[in-house]
Amino acid sequence: MSRGVVAYDPPDQPPAPQDVASGWEVELGNARFTELENGTPALIVVLQLKARDGAGMELWLESPAGVVARWTGGSSRVLEGTVCFQLRLVDKGEALQLPKGDYFLTLVFRDPAHGPMAVRREKVTSFAPKLSGTPPAGDSAVFRDLLGCPRGS
Repeated sequence: MSRGVVAYDPPDQPPAPQDVASGWEVELGNARFTELENGTPALIVVLQLKARDGAGMELWLESPAGVVARWTGGSSRVLEGTVCFQLRLVDKGEALQLPKGDYFLTLVFRDPAHGPMAVRREKVTSFAPKLSGTPPAGDSAVFRDLLGCPRGS
């Protein structure tokens, strides 16, 4: 599990997709609404990655009404391969507010000194789940923790 910092309904927008920096390869292969093994609604993300040291990662979930949540965290390491993780959409009576419509996920690797190293944007497949609960508070676990994927994902 990797814990990040989440902003719910932030006023800013993700950067536009751009070519990756030298030494990087990023393919955002799949982002879809799903459920964790315990039935909790989640977002699963699968990507093919060739990364270098030192870039933070950002995930921007966009609804028809704007950015729903922005996850920021980590520091990349040299890595080449497939990466899969899940983010919970509800926790302890709190839930992301997901209106009907198309969703997009923007993945950003940002070097603190040089700006974005890679920006990819893909449509989230499957329909957004109907969630109930109050909007997440600042210290919520909703969309905060990158959870491992079940085998075969």
